[in-house]
Amino acid sequence: MAKISVVVPIYKVEKWLATCLENILKQSFGDFELILVNDGSPDRCGEIADEYAAKDSRIKVVHKLNGGVSSARNIGIEASIGKYICFIDPDDKISEDFLLKLYTIAEENDCDVVISGYNTIPNNNEFKPNFKLNTVMSGIDLILSCDNIHSNNDLCFIWRNIYKLSSLKEKNIRFNEEISIGEDTIFNLEILIKSKKTYAIADTLYNYTVNNPDSTMSMKYKPNLESSLVLQYKIRKELSVRYGLLKNKQYKKDMAYYYLTNIYRMIINNLKNSPKRNSKEELTRILNLGMFLDSTREIGFSYKNSNMKEYIYYLALKFKFLPILKKELNG
Repeated sequence: MAKISVVVPIYKVEKWLATCLENILKQSFGDFELILVNDGSPDRCGEIADEYAAKDSRIKVVHKLNGGVSSARNIGIEASIGKYICFIDPDDKISEDFLLKLYTIAEENDCDVVISGYNTIPNNNEFKPNFKLNTVMSGIDLILSCDNIHSNNDLCFIWRNIYKLSSLKEKNIRFNEEISIGEDTIFNLEILIKSKKTYAIADTLYNYTVNNPDSTMSMKYKPNLESSLVLQYKIRKELSVRYGLLKNKQYKKDMAYYYLTNIYRMIINNLKNSPKRNSKEELTRILNLGMFLDSTREIGFSYKNSNMKEYIYYLALKFKFLPILKKELNG
């Protein structure tokens, strides 16, 4: 039995796939199985995957009808037999010792989750986890060790982590297939909350491609963005309430700031590129979404800002003063 299952979901990545697979196969740690889940890709991805599988017995290919990246990763979980599992996106690369370092730490500390840092490609920006480093902690303690876990996006990105497969299966943790954007945030939050032993390291072992024009996040208008973020918020809030995280003032306040800045901006930018960009009704509906009502209620009048203009804009959002908000939308 392989010690690690490496799952790669595949869809419309023909020009990236071979490079990704060659990169994985050059790992200094060789005791792994590589599960390629062809999510009904209409290009040559399926053929390329089969060609590699014919040359290397560690590779297993699953062909399925298109169901989205969460569906593909869930199929990968079911097909995996390793002690640990990790997920790699097909347009990214990993350092040569990615598997070795994460596996070694997981084994030495009997961890459910190990988190590393990452670099962005091609601009080579380095991001280290903002959690307390090099310390075995419960998942909840790890979460609360990061003051800005939401606004720093430390719950995002499954690909820089390794997970104990038995923990996922015993706790029935899977990717939510109704969320097409931000699904990894909920996955990470749930497994961390339910983990007894976690560990974070500063090593930047994963290389994340940010200039793929074919990725979902590169689309100017994302039809499913709002529905995904609304559901993500609902689940994030439910988990945070159920496991007592919202009792922590900093966690609660940072979550509110995250939705008022990152998420509000994301939804407004998406609306700018939608067929309904000038709709007063659309803007009003967005302002009345639960995540923004909850967040303005939490912040009240104590919104941190760098200038008066920013504070006035926040007050316009809080009190739904459309003339100011529409000016930015039409700008």
